[in-house]
Amino acid sequence: MAKRITKIRFYLDYEKEERWINEMCKQGWHLVKFGVGYFKFEQGKPSEYIYRNEMLTDLGKKANSKEYIQFLKETGVELVAKFATWAYFRKKIEDGPFELYSDTSSKIQYLNRIFYLFIFIALINFYIGFINTLGVINDYSTLTLIIGIANLVVACLMTIPSVIVYKRRRALKSKLDIYHD
Repeated sequence: MAKRITKIRFYLDYEKEERWINEMCKQGWHLVKFGVGYFKFEQGKPSEYIYRNEMLTDLGKKANSKEYIQFLKETGVELVAKFATWAYFRKKIEDGPFELYSDTSSKIQYLNRIFYLFIFIALINFYIGFINTLGVINDYSTLTLIIGIANLVVACLMTIPSVIVYKRRRALKSKLDIYHD
């Protein structure tokens, strides 16, 4: 039985997370499962795979996701694990380069989906946090205040990846304007 380890990490930048997963692979640790802040690895051959993460589209349409995953499988890409709308894929290094998006336009569309998800989560948490902390003024409980502050913290934290994705998207759009990809 292969040795397994669990690592606790929390990334606000999905590309940094992906780079870290690939660094773990170079050391011989292959991702087998992940969730919010935790990653499970199994020991294997160093530098065997290239990993990519992706936010799957069509959240309510599992058939489309299954079709997409099947298409990737036919090209030699393996689904490692899924958590909510995020998935990790891998491909053997010996099979050549591995990118999920080959052109600038599709990469921009992908970044748009991520950006709008992060903004939506930030706004919902800001609204709930605002209502809960405002409720304290109207004699609500301490628990309501704590929940409200927690929501405001989450809203602030979600602005970090939103800004990162916004900057990446803007940089790609400027390249698109120059090269007309």
